Amino acid sequence: MLKYYKIFSVKIFPAIIVIILCLGCRAFEPVERLKESYDPYHGGQYKAALTNWSREARIYRGLDVELIATATFKSSKFRDAYSNEYARAYKLTGSEKTKVLKDQKNAVLAYNDFLLAAYVPDKKLNDFHKKNSIWKIYLTAGKGGLTAPLEIRKIKKVDAVTIHFFPYITPWKSVYLVRFPAISPAAGKALIDGDAENIKLIITSVLGSAEMVWE
Repeated sequence: MLKYYKIFSVKIFPAIIVIILCLGCRAFEPVERLKESYDPYHGGQYKAALTNWSREARIYRGLDVELIATATFKSSKFRDAYSNEYARAYKLTGSEKTKVLKDQKNAVLAYNDFLLAAYVPDKKLNDFHKKNSIWKIYLTAGKGGLTAPLEIRKIKKVDAVTIHFFPYITPWKSVYLVRFPAISPAAGKALIDGDAENIKLIITSVLGSAEMVWE
C-alpha cells in the first residue's frame, strides 16, 4: 500500500502542479483585462479634456447646501476630444468620424453650449428651464457684460451614453443644456474669441450666487 501511494504521488503531484499553474495563468487573465478596462476612455484624451473644461460651484446658506452645480463648456477643443472618443467607442469609419467632427465644428460656430448638472435639495426649485424659475444664468467673457442664454433645455432622458461622457451626473442631479449665442448681441462680434479671458458662467437667485470660471 505504501509503495502504491509513492507511485501515485510521483505520477500525480507533477500533474497537479501543471494544473495549478495553468489555472493560475487563467486566473490572472481576467484581472489584467479588468485593469485595462478600468479606464472607460482607454487612455485617450477625453478624460483630460473633460477635466480641463468642467467646473463645479456650490451655494451655501449657513451650513445648508442650496445648490451643487457642475458644468462643462463645450469649447472647440472639448468638442474635438468628444468627437474622437465617440468615434473610438463606436468604431466609426473615416467618413462617419468626419461627419461627427464636422457637426461639432458647426455647433461651435453657432453656439456656446454648456452641459449643466445641478442638485437642489428642494426638487421643486430644480427648474432652470422654466420661465418663472427662481434661477437666472448668465455668461460673461473678458470685459463683456452679462449675456442671457438663448435656451435652457432640460435633458429628460439621461442614458448610458450621456453618463459615459459626463460621469459626474448622478440620479440626484437634473441635467440641462444651456445654450448661448456665438455672436454677442450687444457687440456684434464673437462672444468668446481666442483672446477672451475669465469666461464665467453665473448662476444666481435669491438663495445666493455661484460662478464657474474658465481662464
